Amino acid sequence: MGMVGSKRASTHRGEEGASLIEFALILPILAALLLGIVTVGLALNGKNSINNAARESARYGATLSVDTTMSAWLDDVADVAIRSATGQLDNGIDNRTLCVAYVYPAGTAATDRTAKVEIDPAGVRNYTLGQCFADGRPNDERRVQVSAARDTEILALFFIRDVTLDAESVARFEREP
Repeated sequence: MGMVGSKRASTHRGEEGASLIEFALILPILAALLLGIVTVGLALNGKNSINNAARESARYGATLSVDTTMSAWLDDVADVAIRSATGQLDNGIDNRTLCVAYVYPAGTAATDRTAKVEIDPAGVRNYTLGQCFADGRPNDERRVQVSAARDTEILALFFIRDVTLDAESVARFEREP
């Protein structure tokens, strides 16, 4: 009888050792999977922030009268986009781009014609004539365009993937210029 009891104890101890080895083998895979889930969640949060910033700033621009210079108006709308992005569009973020445009191809006055500002990752602002993107809307419609993008990384299992988070928004201009 004493022998049977000792066999069970040694078998139980052997199973504990096997479980520990199995756990040690699976732990890196579970940790990498968890890291992937967290980074994908952070990327989705960033995408949502950029989408919100584009919508908020386009809507803000659509209701903001152009009673100053066009560059001051563009700066106001761009600043709203940066503030609304909860840090996703701050200066210094790799490959961050931001473009804000007042679009009215039929306009002739300096404050009532198509113009845009493009902001690079360092925060340098470049003012030119033109649209941020083709939106397919009529040429006689005044509108505000905002496009924003930034790069991020997703870490999953044993690879790193670079992705671009981007958003575009258009709002019909509601104020007289």
